[in-house]
Amino acid sequence: MAPRVRGVSSGAGTGPEAISADSIRLKRAYEPVEQGDGVRVLVDRLWARGVSKEEAHLDAWMKELGPSKELREWFGHRPERWDGFQERYRVELATPLRQVLLTELQSVARSATLTLVYGARDTRENEAVVVRQYLLDSHLPAHKTPDDSSILLITAGAVAAGHVDEEIPAATLQLFAAPYLSGPTLDRLLQELLSADDLQRIAAGWQLTSRGHGRVRQLWSQEEQES
Repeated sequence: MAPRVRGVSSGAGTGPEAISADSIRLKRAYEPVEQGDGVRVLVDRLWARGVSKEEAHLDAWMKELGPSKELREWFGHRPERWDGFQERYRVELATPLRQVLLTELQSVARSATLTLVYGARDTRENEAVVVRQYLLDSHLPAHKTPDDSSILLITAGAVAAGHVDEEIPAATLQLFAAPYLSGPTLDRLLQELLSADDLQRIAAGWQLTSRGHGRVRQLWSQEEQES
């Protein structure tokens, strides 16, 4: 399957310029895919019912950016809890690995159209609205940056989750990893993951092995325990 990255310059994520509000769009997973969507990323923790990966046409599924089950159930899309939901959700987004994913989304939005995909019926009060505003709020707060291997693994996991057969197209992985890893550094880390049996090569790029999936789960589990 060909990479689905569209309209992205080679300098993605390298500039400190502010992000235009027009660069980040919101769209329900049930709406038709359009060329103008640009880079499509699902930010729900749960997959949209009844929508196949082929139909969703995602570049990544960053499920760990979605609110926790506890927060989601507490909110329940009750209008009187919207302000409290936003405040609590922004706290959840402040962990190191989530900050990595958010930084990657900011990088994409500086050079391409980024569409945050969500499943909620409420189009005005949902997690994608919070994530969009979070990305537009100038620079992300300073955070402890995970090691390069961890960054590459969670990025690969997000890209794989959005694709049929969990493919990781080379161009898509390079796009999201750009704020942290590029050129020889990215090539070296990919080779290390291949040698460690965390990745395997396929025609479209890579796939995570069972061991690689396990390492991704371990990273997120460790973050949950430390947060």
